[in-house]
Amino acid sequence: MILKNLTRRSNTGQLVNYLFKQEKDNKPKPILKHNLRSRTTKGWTKELDKNFEFRLNKRKDNIRLHHTIISFSNKDKNHINPELLKGITKKYIELRGKDNMYIASLHWDKEHIHLHIVMSSIKYLTGESNRISRQEFKEIKLALDSYQKEKYPELVNSLPNHGKSKNTQLTDQEQGLLNMDRKLSQKQELLETIQAVYDSSKSVDNFLSELKSKGYEPYYRGGRLYGLEDVSERHYRFKTLGIDLNMLEEKDRQAQVEAKQLQELVSLRESKSQDRQQDDEPEREISDDRNDLDLDSKSEENEDEKEDIQDDDLEPESPDDD
Repeated sequence: MILKNLTRRSNTGQLVNYLFKQEKDNKPKPILKHNLRSRTTKGWTKELDKNFEFRLNKRKDNIRLHHTIISFSNKDKNHINPELLKGITKKYIELRGKDNMYIASLHWDKEHIHLHIVMSSIKYLTGESNRISRQEFKEIKLALDSYQKEKYPELVNSLPNHGKSKNTQLTDQEQGLLNMDRKLSQKQELLETIQAVYDSSKSVDNFLSELKSKGYEPYYRGGRLYGLEDVSERHYRFKTLGIDLNMLEEKDRQAQVEAKQLQELVSLRESKSQDRQQDDEPEREISDDRNDLDLDSKSEENEDEKEDIQDDDLEPESPDDD
């Protein structure tokens, strides 16, 4: 079998309806459903969207659904039946995680046999993401391959050949759906990169500088910053990307105000520290100065007395009376 996994960011109803496009009535017959109670495409859509609202870490355009396609060779079509498909789906759910929501259907278009499995991107009622790495997904592929070989050895023409998965034949409608999902995935990668830089940026200049380091250049229209340009010279408007530069400018202004307030606080603390240091200095002794003044005064008085004595000594003696 060939295993492909795609991601969907919106239009839950479109994807669920696509899984049961062959059903003409309102009671589609899924191969298997897990953690879903409804019996109609409308009900499943509502349950999947409701579960997505529990997401803990919300970001613009989060992954909403995982769309997995399991393909079989048309040479093995005589061996494929609902029980076999149900068994493979159960094994996939066991490997991928039973705490997710699943709905699976079979597309049997002419010579092309595909099992479609839609899985929630959030664990059932917990809000936790069920994202796994590429290596972990590769391990799931290998484990599912081993299960097929052991449980359904009759599928000799559907043996794993992951390296040539691009050669899998799909109908025009399925190929269109895959192309749409890939386009959404590429745009989502761009959005996630830009959003992460935007959230961590403190100013417009910082935002543009970080994006340049990731290969995106700003482009202008009418002398006004208008959007971004990637390496292929494709343009993306900030408005389309959901980026509000005014918010960054406001963040920059707020940062400047906070920096100014912090500097004023530091200056105030330094000033108070200097005042405290001055208050802690020992007082100068005034008594010494007073003693000095007393000594100076006494010295001056002594000098005056000396002058008086000298003046008395110099007075002429009065003649004696005879």
